[in-house]
Amino acid sequence: MGRAISTSCGLRPVIRTRVEHIEDKAMGSTSTQMEIGDMIEINRGRYKHWALYIGNGEVIHLVVPDGPSRVSFCSFSSSSGSVSCKGMITIETLQDVAAGNTYKINNYLDDEYKPRRTDVIMGDVDKMRGRTITYDLLGNNCENFVTFLRYGKSESKQADDFLNNVLAGTAGVLGVLTAVAASTAAAASTLSK
Repeated sequence: MGRAISTSCGLRPVIRTRVEHIEDKAMGSTSTQMEIGDMIEINRGRYKHWALYIGNGEVIHLVVPDGPSRVSFCSFSSSSGSVSCKGMITIETLQDVAAGNTYKINNYLDDEYKPRRTDVIMGDVDKMRGRTITYDLLGNNCENFVTFLRYGKSESKQADDFLNNVLAGTAGVLGVLTAVAASTAAAASTLSK
């Protein structure tokens, strides 16, 4: 394993211990350079699934089972109205995880945070593989998991964007209701004179 020095977004040097080229049919190119610790964004239509490249064509990611097995991984609290799920940390080939969907390297937080050293990332990969952890769509999802491994910080732009859209929609609805109430009150005041 030789050492390679690359730049992340052209801003600061990042030392990598392994650079690999893999066949990337999903993106339509002949080869893509992936480095251990790269965040992989997989397009699943309405949402993006995230995995972390760990070498040899493999990724680590957080999954929640589909179908009947999902029932045993999720529970509903009638008192709080919340759903709590368990996610499984698995290692699979990138091709299997992508399952024919397009994917790309997307280390979008490199300008904000310094990626952790490869040996630190791989140490966490060894500790976490096969574990079952709490899964929360908006607070502890696959993107949170991958950003934690790469940067030591758990973030999800996808969840933040969703919440911002919900809040903007709620604010818009409340604005319309406030305007209707104000105009109704003004009309009622005019009629009562």
